[in-house]
Order: sequence, then structure tokens, then C-alpha cells
Amino acid sequence: MNLWITTDTHFGHRKMEEYCGRPKGFEIRIYKHLVEVLTLDTILLHLGDVCIGKDEAYHAQFIQSLPGKHWLLRGNHDKKTNNWYLNHGWDFVGEEILLRFNNKNILFSHYPIPKQSRVDYNIHGHIHTHLDRLLKGNYVVEGEKERNKDWLPTYDQNYHKLLTIEETNYKPVNLEQLLTQYK
Repeated sequence: MNLWITTDTHFGHRKMEEYCGRPKGFEIRIYKHLVEVLTLDTILLHLGDVCIGKDEAYHAQFIQSLPGKHWLLRGNHDKKTNNWYLNHGWDFVGEEILLRFNNKNILFSHYPIPKQSRVDYNIHGHIHTHLDRLLKGNYVVEGEKERNKDWLPTYDQNYHKLLTIEETNYKPVNLEQLLTQYK
């Protein structure tokens, strides 16, 4: 399976420049990196938070023009209906998906999901570059404590695998290459 993963693209979310230190024009950088690796036989798995506002325009510009299949796991900012997303460039829309790959059961989601006995890893997004700060209970953005209270008490860094687009230089990550890091 030729599967590429990205998360938290936040197209149109200007505050990401402040919150996560993203460069101006980060949307174009993300899109160019996607175009470099996606082909007709690839799957793009997006772990949620595609854009903030102007959904129609950002989907037309950045999602619908990409080759291959596109799977979306809805994030806290993905507020449209499943049918809306399916009509705007996504081939699958859900909250989480469990895939077996290289003898590992991998649960993909936007938020960290509590440990499950049949799952080896939970690869997720949502947290950006703030994991260490959040685990220490240091909240700096309005509503941050409330937004993260459900997953923080159960977070296990051996099980939960955070994918942050800021730390991949705004590039998608190949699943097979990503899993080599977890051995």
C-alpha cells in the first residue's frame, strides 16, 4: 500500500503562523510537497483539520486537484457533513480507521485515542508542537485545557504516535517509512 499521511494542514488559518511558527504562505508549501509524492496509485490519509474557513475554495485549490485517493479523518475544525467532504475531493470520511500494516494494527485518528488491546499504535495529529507543554499542564491558548482534557490523562508515548506537520517540514510522511521509526 502506497499510503502517505498528513495532518493539521489548517489551510487559511492565519493564527497558525503565531501558534506554531508557520511561515507565511505555508499552504502553498504543503500543497507543493503533496504534489511531489502523490500519484494515481497513492492514498493520502489526512488526520484532520484541513482548513479554517473558505472550505469550498481551499478544497478546490488544494484537495480536488491532487492525484490518487484521499481519505479524511475528521478533526475538530472539520465541521461540514460527510457528504460535503465526499463531494469535495474525499473518497473516505470518518473519525478513525484501523489498518493492519507490516503485522501491526495501527489506529489512525485526529485526537489521541485511549489504548486498546488489539492496537499496536495510535497515529494521530491535533497537538502540533505542543505535546510536552500540554503534558505538563501548561496551557497558553484560550480553551486549550478544555479541548484536550479527554485524552491528556491517558496519553502514552509508547502507544500514541504524534504526527506534526511542523516537524515534517510540511511534507507528507510515507507510512512504511514512518513505521521504521517505531521499531
